[in-house]
Amino acid sequence: MAFTTDTHIHSLKFSGDAVSSMDEMCRGAMAKGLKRICFTEHVDFDPHYDDSIPFDAEKYKRAIEMARERYGGQLEILKGIEVGEAHIYPKEYEKVLQGDVYDVVIASVHYVILPMGIHWTGNDGKSIFQYAVDRIYCRYYEDLLAVARLGGFDVLGHFDYPKRYLKRDAAEDALIAEILDRVVKNGSVIEINTSPLRKGCAETSPGKKILEMYKDVGGQRLTVGSDAHRDVDIAAGFDSAFKLTEGFTAGYFKNRKFCTLTER
Repeated sequence: MAFTTDTHIHSLKFSGDAVSSMDEMCRGAMAKGLKRICFTEHVDFDPHYDDSIPFDAEKYKRAIEMARERYGGQLEILKGIEVGEAHIYPKEYEKVLQGDVYDVVIASVHYVILPMGIHWTGNDGKSIFQYAVDRIYCRYYEDLLAVARLGGFDVLGHFDYPKRYLKRDAAEDALIAEILDRVVKNGSVIEINTSPLRKGCAETSPGKKILEMYKDVGGQRLTVGSDAHRDVDIAAGFDSAFKLTEGFTAGYFKNRKFCTLTER
């Protein structure tokens, strides 16, 4: 059994790191038996960010309308955005929130600014690589906490994102707990993002430990998304994600309101 809703996907014309077009993503979702998808195109404010495409809300709106005309009889198509580094660009973020109406706003951190000096004898015997990983995670979670405090979003995206590339975790339980507590108090949710499974990781983002921490601070609701940037990856890893949703209420956002999944 697996979910028939993918709450986090991207398309070529509106997300610079995507491979498949909106049409291809819709057809791919239908071919896999999905009933509902949500496009969550990247909104990045740093002009130097890799693969960044200036976000055009009006063109995106028209593209979604066209997709609904073509496939709406077979597939529910929701319109969302994934805002990167909102804590660095709060004015731009606020402007986006006051603009077009979206079904969901995902807030994510995709990069960190890390002025990192290394003292050759002051890293507690760790390898330089592990020392760097620890510093990256600490800064990442500090930034994620800043995003959580800023609020205004529905879903906090791919919680332990560096794991997707570093292939390991770092112990930042105090920061993680504070972020999760803020998310719950905001009325927002976290997602189970299956993309790390396609990158050679053994677990989703986040995995079981952070999901248990989320439950401990009162987190009950979550979404599930593949973070697919090409059609073949839609709903990938959903069997693994399904097992992790036990004890939670899985759902999706429509018109910025959480809807419980009634079908799987």
